[in-house]
Amino acid sequence: MNTTIRRKKHQGYLNFLIKLRRKKLLKVPRKYKSRLAALKSVLKNPKNKFFFVAGHQRPDGDAIGGCLAVYSILRRLKKDVFLCNFDTVPSFLKFLPNSSKLKNIKKTDRKFDVAIILECSELSRLGNIINPKKQSKITVNIDHHANVRKWADINWTDSSSSSVSEMIFYLFRFLELPLTKEEATSLYVGIVTDTHNFTQTNTNSQSHIIASELLRNGVEPPVIEKNVYGTKSLNALRLLGVSLANIKIDSTGKIAYIQITNKNFCKTKTTPEDTEDIINYAGMVPGVLVWLLFRETEKKNFIKVSFRSVKDIDVHKIAGTFGGGGHRNAAGCTVKGTMPEVIDIVLSVVEKELKK
Repeated sequence: MNTTIRRKKHQGYLNFLIKLRRKKLLKVPRKYKSRLAALKSVLKNPKNKFFFVAGHQRPDGDAIGGCLAVYSILRRLKKDVFLCNFDTVPSFLKFLPNSSKLKNIKKTDRKFDVAIILECSELSRLGNIINPKKQSKITVNIDHHANVRKWADINWTDSSSSSVSEMIFYLFRFLELPLTKEEATSLYVGIVTDTHNFTQTNTNSQSHIIASELLRNGVEPPVIEKNVYGTKSLNALRLLGVSLANIKIDSTGKIAYIQITNKNFCKTKTTPEDTEDIINYAGMVPGVLVWLLFRETEKKNFIKVSFRSVKDIDVHKIAGTFGGGGHRNAAGCTVKGTMPEVIDIVLSVVEKELKK
């Protein structure tokens, strides 16, 4: 009997230590506190009733997941929310709770008390939905990209964070709002997609700690894996086949690239949304240090270029020479010219960077 009691006490003590350790690991970083305090003041102010929430054009998992999480916070605070994006929710993200609430809007003239904009290092990334400075009393910029312009009243930025969703997790903590399963799922998708299943260099120890906490709140990884990575339409698979058949390697063997034309889209009956993750296949070639995807846009003679690289090579810097940006090992830009012209120009810049 005494042995049983001692074991129960010991287990209780261990559980207490684990809980204490979790609390310490999930503590809001000191560097966030001033911005979060300012944001909390805006969110809790009863005068601020109508909120605009949006992310960047051609939204990815982090933009959608982050926006849905912010939407949920605002609804729990009894706020009216105008949740939108310049483009539609990608089909592989439509399984997310409340994704149907996100409107596809090209322009609105409505006025807002607060505009919260995610992942827009420059306002041009938002599209022309609103002019935040003229159509809202208060502007909030939440971003984790490098070289973010401080264009808002409240600029909460952190390029060391894996994702905006990781940052918003701490907003829940700061507001002392327990996560629901739906909110945890949105945040988890944001982190998983921006770290590409925790394999990219933006993955950090905190990403795993937060992911662990999200799992404790009911996230189901098999469901997310199936929807985000395990489902493609037949036409999307055909586009992938065409793309893989046309992977090219430069003379050094260090650069691989794929090009997708509008004819490819037409022939396979696909859209730019179906190019998600195609670029990653080019990075599988042994010896490749930088891999790219060149894609024709709807606008004639404008090519969308996506960059990926190994840890030591800064493609954000390369994309920046063409007016683009992103992260150290994942970036993008749009370059004027025909496909052959843009490929030649971009590859020459990449080759020069690799010689340094």
